[in-house]
Amino acid sequence: MSIIVFILLGVAVYAFTREFFNSTGVDIAIDLSLGVTGAVTAGALFSHIGTTDVAGLTIGGIAGATVPLAAYHAVFGEPRHRRDEQG
Repeated sequence: MSIIVFILLGVAVYAFTREFFNSTGVDIAIDLSLGVTGAVTAGALFSHIGTTDVAGLTIGGIAGATVPLAAYHAVFGEPRHRRDEQG
């Protein structure tokens, strides 16, 4: 698959995770670059390993884009739920 396909796949994963993580729009450049870089890297890795079918490369690209974005938001994201101290 072409590198353009993986870039578009990274942008699509970015758009989905932006809504999923309730992003405020401050980290647009970071989120977009993590999604595209992850998808392109995973696509190149899966192509190098020998996966040539479209489904394998697409799943690899989605996973490669999602994992860095999820890790970034897990470490640097703001907590979504706060517990009320009742006692």
